[in-house]
Amino acid sequence: MRALGRLTGGARGNQGNGDPMSKYGMGLLRSARLTRRQLIAFALASAVLNGIVTACVGAWLAQTYATQQSRRKSVETLAHLIYDRRTRAGMVVSSMRRNAPLEEIQYRKRAYDEAYVDWNKNVLLSLFAIREVAGDLKFTTLVKAFEDELVASMADVDRCLTQAYDHKLKGEDVAPLLEACHMATMHQFVLDCGATFTDELYKLTRITFVPFSRALEERKRLAEVNIKANCTRPPEEPPLTGAVTAAPATPAAPAATAAPSSTPTATATPAPAPEQTPAATPPQPASEAPPASAAPNPAP
Repeated sequence: MRALGRLTGGARGNQGNGDPMSKYGMGLLRSARLTRRQLIAFALASAVLNGIVTACVGAWLAQTYATQQSRRKSVETLAHLIYDRRTRAGMVVSSMRRNAPLEEIQYRKRAYDEAYVDWNKNVLLSLFAIREVAGDLKFTTLVKAFEDELVASMADVDRCLTQAYDHKLKGEDVAPLLEACHMATMHQFVLDCGATFTDELYKLTRITFVPFSRALEERKRLAEVNIKANCTRPPEEPPLTGAVTAAPATPAAPAATAAPSSTPTATATPAPAPEQTPAATPPQPASEAPPASAAPNPAP
């Protein structure tokens, strides 16, 4: 009985003293004057708000990633079209230069025509992709370089290749024609410009999460500089023909002689010096006068 009383008394003593953790916890609740219902409502509101924020951030990240992947896919498609057309054009020119069989030349020309059609079908989509990657409709530097440099050069390549192919079908030698239209130079320019253009576009598709940074503006500036350096065609030299000859050098006119004119002027032609006329012979003195003929003497 005594032991039971001790245990009961000890338990009552513990209840009177209370657990320190529960004591402080209940004390904070009493001081904040929060009820159990308010705590449950606060927990639910926090969970709902956390879920909304997480869903919004996750949706934004997913959309950003999908946009980045779409832009990269567009750049890869553009690079494929450029290299496909350039490579097939080079194969046709190579066959014509080494006088390959006509069947091989025609087969490669048909393959080039297919690449030409694919390029022209997607050229407008390529412009849309460039504007989307640039991120600003006013950023027209890339579009201008694409249309005026890359597309124009590929059109020149196609024009030269078509003329050479027509002459080859007639059995003519196309090497002079390919040299005259600078086929090798244009072919290399398409490679350099296309590689630089697609590389700079691919760099612009990178994602950055650094706030308040000018990383994208710096990339655009560098892209503009690199594309301008590698996508500017050299000035074309005028064609040399047999009719064009250098004009002979004109000898310089003497300083004292002016250009002939129908109306002489005092400044153009100096007046000729008057001829020296013999001065009047002064009268001879009497002593020097010639003797007069003697008069006949009268007859005696």
